Amino acid sequence: MKLDLSGKRVLVTASSSGIGKGVARAFLKEGCKVIISARNKDKVNEVVKKLRESISPSVWGLEMDLSDQGSLAKAVDGAYELMGGIDILVINSGNPPTEPSFFNETEMNDWRYSVEMFLFAPIFLVKKFIPKMRENHYGRIFFLSSWTVKSPQPHFTLADVSRSPLIQLTKILSKEEGRNGITVNTILMGSFRTPGAERSLKKIAERNGEPYESLWEREVISPIAVGRIGDQEKDLGSLLVFLSTDFGGYVTGSSILIDGGSSPYVL
Repeated sequence: MKLDLSGKRVLVTASSSGIGKGVARAFLKEGCKVIISARNKDKVNEVVKKLRESISPSVWGLEMDLSDQGSLAKAVDGAYELMGGIDILVINSGNPPTEPSFFNETEMNDWRYSVEMFLFAPIFLVKKFIPKMRENHYGRIFFLSSWTVKSPQPHFTLADVSRSPLIQLTKILSKEEGRNGITVNTILMGSFRTPGAERSLKKIAERNGEPYESLWEREVISPIAVGRIGDQEKDLGSLLVFLSTDFGGYVTGSSILIDGGSSPYVL
């Protein structure tokens, strides 16, 4: 089986660290041209430099704030200037600054921020990039989400409510765009060690008055059937690479679970 993605143009959002960075590395290693993006321009430039030195020169960086449509518009213009379009769109996001939080701890501004980042930003980016995908009769769109949108967790109220509509959007877009060579899937992720995940768990541990290590073992490691957390590049990145090839062309409109067997739900 030959996975040939050489020359495909990839944009990964929120990719200066953690999950997004691991995914970007996976596509770079397959010969893709990759744009990474994040709010911190200096950090983006630093990561681009390291990736060029270690993997491939075919990587660029853009400043992008998913909660700010003006920033998104500038980044879209930048992507078109750099590459003339995007073939593979991977929409990753960080966490709202006030999360973890229970519903009664949230304010309306928290909800506005969360919906802008988790829902409006993906809609905006898809609308901007999908016309060129249609012209080329090829496109891959991935919404990176969490298994908790199907089994909501009270302390992740903002994220679970704000990004659950992407499952509906995935199904709608798959039906509209399938004959245009475009596939759309939501990826329901389990546990990956990232700076954002560690920050959230440390807040929960502090709130519970228990050591972070014991919370990590009980709530993260123990429920995982395979006995380990996921690897951003090897596990998640490889999945997206496969789905982006011709071998993945029949997979669309799906919510794909990648969690090491940890989630409690069936459907």
